[in-house]
Amino acid sequence: MRVAVLALALIALAACKEDATAPADPLALIGTGTEWTVTEIAGTAVPAAVKVTLLSPEPGMLAGTSGCNRYAGRIETREGALHVGALAGTRMMCPPDQMQVEQAFHSTIGTVTALRQAGPALDFTDATGKVVLRATR
Repeated sequence: MRVAVLALALIALAACKEDATAPADPLALIGTGTEWTVTEIAGTAVPAAVKVTLLSPEPGMLAGTSGCNRYAGRIETREGALHVGALAGTRMMCPPDQMQVEQAFHSTIGTVTALRQAGPALDFTDATGKVVLRATR
């Protein structure tokens, strides 16, 4: 009986240890070549008619559509936090609803400092831990 209790305790401790260790590279959560659809920006749902995506075409790169235009830029982990560099993009004009979403996306993505998996969603959080972008596959 004692052996069984000890074995269960060791298994529980091992499971806790696995949960406590985050991926060495949080960017691995994005996955190279996996396209994510942004469903929420700063607490507001992205309208169904507007497409905002992100993917990592190669390690250290972020690209996608921002509501109207395409964008690309660098993303890296420094001192335990994510840093999104300046994004370059096309400069087309679109209907006002798309332009509003695009403006929100560009002003929000720079505040991202961490990533976490939340079920099927990927949450991009700021320095306070608040979800500023949410995406799904």
